[in-house]
Amino acid sequence: MNLKEWISENITDFSSKIKTEEDVKIHIILPYLSLLGFDSSKMRFENAMPVQAGTKKITVQSDIEIEEGGNTEIVIDVKAPNVSLNDKEILQSISYAKLVSTPPALYAIVTNGIDIISTNIYTGRKSAEIPTRSELVRDISRTRKKTLSQIEIREVKSLMLTLNNSDELYKIIKKCKDLIEKRGLVRSDQSFKEMTKILLVKMNEEKRAKNGKTNRFQIEVLKKLAKAEEVTIYEEFINLFQEALVTYPIYSNATETLKITDHKCLLKVIEELEPWSFIGTGDDIKGTVYEIFLKSTLRGDFDQYFTPREIVDFIVRYADPKIGDKILDPACGSGGFLIQSFLYVNQKIIDTPCSELDRKLKFNELIDKCLWGGEADEDLHVLAKINLIMHGDGYNNIYQGDSLSNQKLPNNYFNLILTNPPFTIPYTFKDILNKYEMGFNRENQELDILFVEKCIRSLDEKAGGELYIILPEGLLNLPYYQSFREWLLSKCYITLSISLPEGAFIPFGKSVSKTAILGLRKKNENNKPEYIFLGTAKEVGYEVGKSTYKKIDKNDLSFFSLQSVQIFEGIQSTENGGECAWIKQEDVTNYRIDASYLINTIDIKNLHRSFPILKRLDKICTFNNVSIVPKKDIEYYYLEIPDVSPNTGTISNIRKLKGDEIGNSFYIAHGGDLAYCRINPRKNRVFIIPKDFDTVLVSKEAYIINLLEESDIISNYVLATILQSDLVKSQLVRLATGSSSSRARVQEKAFLNSVFIPIPSETVQRKIHRMISKIYEDYWKVSQKFLQTYIECQKDLFTIIDKNSIRSI
Repeated sequence: MNLKEWISENITDFSSKIKTEEDVKIHIILPYLSLLGFDSSKMRFENAMPVQAGTKKITVQSDIEIEEGGNTEIVIDVKAPNVSLNDKEILQSISYAKLVSTPPALYAIVTNGIDIISTNIYTGRKSAEIPTRSELVRDISRTRKKTLSQIEIREVKSLMLTLNNSDELYKIIKKCKDLIEKRGLVRSDQSFKEMTKILLVKMNEEKRAKNGKTNRFQIEVLKKLAKAEEVTIYEEFINLFQEALVTYPIYSNATETLKITDHKCLLKVIEELEPWSFIGTGDDIKGTVYEIFLKSTLRGDFDQYFTPREIVDFIVRYADPKIGDKILDPACGSGGFLIQSFLYVNQKIIDTPCSELDRKLKFNELIDKCLWGGEADEDLHVLAKINLIMHGDGYNNIYQGDSLSNQKLPNNYFNLILTNPPFTIPYTFKDILNKYEMGFNRENQELDILFVEKCIRSLDEKAGGELYIILPEGLLNLPYYQSFREWLLSKCYITLSISLPEGAFIPFGKSVSKTAILGLRKKNENNKPEYIFLGTAKEVGYEVGKSTYKKIDKNDLSFFSLQSVQIFEGIQSTENGGECAWIKQEDVTNYRIDASYLINTIDIKNLHRSFPILKRLDKICTFNNVSIVPKKDIEYYYLEIPDVSPNTGTISNIRKLKGDEIGNSFYIAHGGDLAYCRINPRKNRVFIIPKDFDTVLVSKEAYIINLLEESDIISNYVLATILQSDLVKSQLVRLATGSSSSRARVQEKAFLNSVFIPIPSETVQRKIHRMISKIYEDYWKVSQKFLQTYIECQKDLFTIIDKNSIRSI
């Protein structure tokens, strides 16, 4: 029985019971190890291991170690269920296994309680299961163990230092930036490129060390080599750089060399970086290099933003790239989608039951033919290549330039495109615009729309290629973009629509756009998916809306990954307030394709089952939005939206002001009129103008509502009560569109044509009318009495102050 089968039989309600690393260890891994025949008396827990690399020291600890025959043979690193098992986690478990004993343990295992990656330290073979005790005993007898060389031990320790001390690494790279700019006298806009040259040498040397050769990125080794060859240490490093360039020709200029001419500066940078390992830890290096070198200098004409790993992981997992798929990111930035796709497909290659020769051929095809990228920015294009080298290769089809006109990115070729293109920036090059349907004969077009068309063109139609793209959510739901959606649905089927929380990209470029993930499949005759997966995420694994990236344990995307494995009916909710569901393809129109709206249509169907009478609002009411431009010298009664209480709709004050004191344009409301504030529907401001007033001016953020003569609702007070109910509020919140929750608005058409309300009996309605109308009237009278008393008290206060002032004079 494998782990997933064991969990399905023994753990009910996994997502609510198993949340932490300790939960996984106690409730899943230890019972499962017992089933596999292991005795807890032969296990060791939280074993501390001191690690020193150069002058740097840390202490790490393994979670579970299993002994057999007096030796540690299995090391298990346990993660929380919301942690994806990527190269960093795998490398960490392998490093534990190599350092825990001499010779190393046989197996390194990492698990999050859902997935397992087990690595044989001596063969490198990976599997998705923990061996049984009998299988372990067999494998020990078949394995020729060997002790690690000092070169290998040094590299493992450097790797462990890097994986477990990212805060220190951040300081080191910042120190290197200061050295390059202040001591090396390299301009800040060029210092990143110099840093990449040094990193390239380091990575090349680490790869040499993996093959048993000396890592020459060490001051002492450089001194010896320089002395032997009768050159300076600086000259020797230049030789290493030229050697690395032959292996990795990543720069546009084939004669690229170092701009750092200060020898002591270069040596100091080498000394600072020497203890750290960059191969396999690229995700941390990428984030650190971006944060220190690039965050303040990027953001040119094409607006560079980065896609957080949590979102990349979800998209790659859902897209499920296959072995042999041609994968493209035409706005690849630092290469996040390509790196994660490489790791995902490489794991499939490792797990495929085939010969080592076939496996090597598949791997070579992956790095030579399957990973493609385009990037406008020269520095980011280099960073993408370096990141791919860090993770294992596949950089040779990354091209610098405008992807909309780049002939090196072929049309009708790719199986899968994963991308996060620039948002809403106007593109104005008419010769390129005229090559696109969505740009033809236009003065400009938004870049994200053009990137969508470029991606669809690039997909292989016969293979039914798929696109997973991050877009501003307005493209999916605003009336202005309905023609774009009509065009889009003529070309593609939708496979996925996920709403991301506002502020999701603020830590990665300060983009405030409300964004969404859209999955599309290029249409052919027989590839129509029956269902679309929908999700509205409230938490994504890090703090949104903050300028600095900070991980948290809450992640609705992990929940969505689990729920999207099989189709279910209805709506599933996350503990953070997110929702997910499946909807049929034929239930989607170009009116709106955002997840919130589509989930609402599912909820409406459920409401129809629950309530005997349910009617759409356009059958109940209409708008009476009559505009007025106030005259400067005329006095008006004016209601400000903040004077309407959220949720209850009670009004605390209506002011009398001259036209030049209140603004330019308003709606006219009369006593007894019902109004709904369309902005930020979470505030749920539904209100009735007090009957004392003939005419009141109200902001155009509020709709003035008229009951239809044939309506089944007897009064505005009854309709106000229904609109304020959670049942209706949840619909209105889902239907709102805008860049953030605080600025989201419910459009007129959505309010009337998409909201359904239950119709109470006439008896119930009359009871509601009596109670609510009296409460509204009583509250208004009390609030006005309080206001009048308060004003009179203030007058008395200032009279006393005035008299005292006169006496003192």
